Formats: sequence, C-alpha cells, structure tokens
Amino acid sequence: MSEQRHRCRRASFHTLGCRLNQADTGLMSDDLRRHGYEIVPWGQDADVLVINGCTVTGPATQKTRQAVRGARRRCSDAFIVLAGCPVDVARGEEMMGTGADLLLPNPGKGKLRSCLPGSGFVQGMAASSPIFDGKGESFVEEGCGYYPERTRANLKIQEGCDFSCSYCIVPVARGPARSRRWDDILREARELLDNGHRELVMTGVNIATYRDGGRDLADLVDEMCELPGDLRLRLSSTEPGPVLHRIIDTMARRDNVCRFLHLPIQYGEDGILNLMNRRYSVAEFREFVAHARSVVDSVCIGSDVIVGFPGEDERAFSRCMETMEELAFDYLHVFTYSPRPGTAAADMPGQVEGATASVRHRRLSALAQEQSIGFAESQVGKDLVVLIETRREGNIVAGWSDNYLRVEIGDPDNEVSANEFVTARVTQVLSGRRVVGELVT
Repeated sequence: MSEQRHRCRRASFHTLGCRLNQADTGLMSDDLRRHGYEIVPWGQDADVLVINGCTVTGPATQKTRQAVRGARRRCSDAFIVLAGCPVDVARGEEMMGTGADLLLPNPGKGKLRSCLPGSGFVQGMAASSPIFDGKGESFVEEGCGYYPERTRANLKIQEGCDFSCSYCIVPVARGPARSRRWDDILREARELLDNGHRELVMTGVNIATYRDGGRDLADLVDEMCELPGDLRLRLSSTEPGPVLHRIIDTMARRDNVCRFLHLPIQYGEDGILNLMNRRYSVAEFREFVAHARSVVDSVCIGSDVIVGFPGEDERAFSRCMETMEELAFDYLHVFTYSPRPGTAAADMPGQVEGATASVRHRRLSALAQEQSIGFAESQVGKDLVVLIETRREGNIVAGWSDNYLRVEIGDPDNEVSANEFVTARVTQVLSGRRVVGELVT
C-alpha cells in the first residue's frame, strides 16, 4: 500500500437503497468529518471511497458490485470500502472480488474510521461475521448525520426487523428489531435543526415497531413536534399495524407532520399475502387507507407491490389489479420478485416465468402512472406548503410539498431562498409527481 493511502484525508460516499442506508451514510460521514477528513461529492478524487450498498433485490446487489468495480477503475489507488447489507448477506470472496479493500458489515459501520489506513488495518481483510447484540434493547448512535447539500435530513430511530416476510433478506442483513434510545433521537434531532435542516425524515427498517421505555412511534412523533424551530417531520416507510391509527390522528392534529404515508402492501390478494407471511389481509389494509383519507385532507398514500411472486397465477394477479384500482394509491412502486437465497420464498414451488412477470409489471406500472397523475390533478387549485430546495434557470425554484409533490414555482423577483417554507397554489400538472405552482403571499 502506498504512502499516499496511509494519509487518507479526502473521503467520498455513494449510497444505494433505502433511507436507512442514507442515514447510516450521514453518520459515517459525520464521524470522518469530525476527525479531519474532507467529505467530497461522489465522482471527485478522494483517498477513501465508501459504497454503502443494497441487496434487497438481485438487481440492487448487481448495482452495488458495479459501483465498486467502477470506483476501482476510476480511482485505482483509492482505498475502497464496501459497507452494509451486501456484506452481511453475501460475504467473503464474492464481495472481495469486486475490488474492495475492506468489507464492512452493518454492525461495524460505526467503526469505519478505525478500519482505515493508518489505524492498524491489514490490507485485503474481510469483515468478521455480523453480530447483532441486544435484541429488543435500545441503542445509541454517535454524532449527528452530515447532509451538506440537503434541506432535509434522515434521522435513524430504529434498526432490524422480526417479521420474517418470506421474500425478505433484510432480517439477515439488519438483524432483529431494536429501537434507538428516546433521548438520543431527540439529541440528534436538535443538532440537525441547529445545523439548518428544516425537514426530518424518521427512518428505520420497521419504524412502526419503535418502542423505548413504554413509549411508541406515535409518542415519539408527538414529542418531536414540540422541538423548537420552524420544522416539519416526515415518516419513511411504515408497516401497517396497531400504532398506525394513532399516527394518522397525530397527522391530522399537527401542522408540522407531513401528510404522507408510505404503506407497503406488497400484494393485493390474500392468498399471496399469506405466502409472503404478511401480517394483514387486504380488508385490513383497505381499512387503514380509508381511515387515513377520511381523517387527513389531501394525504398522500404510497405503496410497494411485488409481481411474479411464487404461486401467483392469473386469478391472483387479476384480484391484485382490482385491489390496486380500488385503493388508488397516490404513487406505487412496482417490483418484480427477485429470489434471495436464504429466504423461504426462494425454495417455494410455483416460481413465475420472467416473461410473465414482466408483462404483469408493465400492466401494474401503467395503472400506477395513471393514479399518480390523478392525485396530482386532485391538488390543482389547492394551497400546499413547500420546502424550497433548488433554483434553476428562468428564475424557477422547486421543492417538495408536505404531501409529496415536486412543486416548481416562478420567482422572477428572487423573493424565495433555498431551505425556506413557502405556500404555493397548484396551477398545472407536469407529470405524476411534478406540478407547477404560484406563490401565495
């Protein structure tokens, strides 16, 4: 290893996958930054390149490998770290063969700095087997997430999952459900607000299971709403469950909780839901959605659905299409089932041919696009609170509304700054998630 690689002082991060990965990257970046590293944008020259990877699907795993190999081609002398779920799930030579110098599993992300050159690291080492301690116990995170170019910040409140859905590898990668200590969440939240962030996104693997000291997610949202400053809270993906009704009621009461729910249904037919080991029926899910829409005006409800799951036949898919039409999600992410070795579904009979799954994917995606445009059109004439993020040519500013529309606003007099809340009246729909608005004084 060259002397240059022992004096690493520029680091760059590339994150794939979920908001929890983004939160982990923010914390790792903060730790390096506080200990003398300059954090530079991905693509710039750096001594340390960290790829925080994803393995929730086969394509995500492939993208992670490609990112590592691309980083090695671009920066042949850099010290390259592959971190996160791909390391926990597919370990050893398979991932070391991508060209990474270090494999860092999820439990070791907080130790990144101590593994870098100059810290006793041995070149070519692979991280040890993951150890997830303290099932059900609270944990703390050091530091405060670093998000240099964002108006919003991801706030990690929970880790792991005990649900064991038959298709999901995440419990292997992230371990059992644990909740972050209540006071540690509030500590980082205050620091993020002090750093100028105006929107905090509460994230984890399964945040609906959050519990610390007898307090649950609804209690935490209420407490965070009382933090000083002009802020708003957004929930990341939330599993349907008993706490959801209280969350919805809090959303209706609190102006600073975004009118936004991402509720992953995963499928729209009870037989497949049972095979997936999901913990609700279509009827129960329908009740969650109906309650949210009856209580929270203009709430945006998004979801995920998997097509091509083992056992899916034309009858099941037709019923799923009917369910999606009935629920009319405001946006819908459609995934094709990807077998993950080590999960129960990978060995199930009735695996669906790829061509059949592709046809079903296209059909659901077309429906999802129609419904997304329908939600955007329903907001024309309404006033939305928008957090401004960017300014582009033509004196156009843009940002996200609390109910998850990208709003573009003309600002010829340069009255609006980034990281500012404004009220905009929607006047035109550009696409399913993009609308045009005009400033409301």
